[in-house]
Amino acid sequence: MDFGLIVDLETTGLDPLNDKIVEIGIVEFGVEGDEPPRVTRCYGALDDPGVEISPEVQRITGLEPRILAGQRIDWEAVRGFFAKASIAIAHNADFDRRFLERSGRLDGLQVHWGCSMRHIDWRKHNFNTLSLNYLAADHGFVNPFAHRAVFDCATTFRLVAPYLPELIARSYEREYLVKATHSPFESKELLKQRGYRWDPEERCWMRIVPESALTEERRFLQADIYKGTARHQELELTSV
Repeated sequence: MDFGLIVDLETTGLDPLNDKIVEIGIVEFGVEGDEPPRVTRCYGALDDPGVEISPEVQRITGLEPRILAGQRIDWEAVRGFFAKASIAIAHNADFDRRFLERSGRLDGLQVHWGCSMRHIDWRKHNFNTLSLNYLAADHGFVNPFAHRAVFDCATTFRLVAPYLPELIARSYEREYLVKATHSPFESKELLKQRGYRWDPEERCWMRIVPESALTEERRFLQADIYKGTARHQELELTSV
């Protein structure tokens, strides 16, 4: 049996340089032959960040200081999950991957990442939103506790299970980091809707695009963002 992971983090903010992980959720699943994937193990834990948590994060997650006080993630257990898995999947995997890489907790492990937001062509399947909870609702079920890590993992697993072959295949496709450098301020909502995220280090919007979609992405940037000659940057990624 081959094993994969669904991973989700809750953090004190969006910047992996300065913010901290406060919760991790992992759903391990196994795949054998042509059988549907099935959950084999779960893990969830909180972690006291030792810093003040903004009211906004408390409101979104429900994680108040009194709940986090003294809590610790068992990172050896987490490493055990990742060491066993052939793929780690997250919804908007760039976010979770960057925090885990910055933390150094997975140093020495070769982790292959898949993204349930970009490695499934949701528009091809007639779904126009990339939001996890809206996609779940469009598939006929509800995430009962959004922005709590294990529940987000369970929701992601249920969502991607029928699309897992597509997700895995696309996760191995050559990809490019597209940076919408010097994009007009008023274009930020269009970029966000397209799946771009703001990078505080680079100070620009960026997203990862598969090679098969690169021509269309160039057209979008030229026509809808720059209104003329595209001024974006493309960087081929050596690993996913």
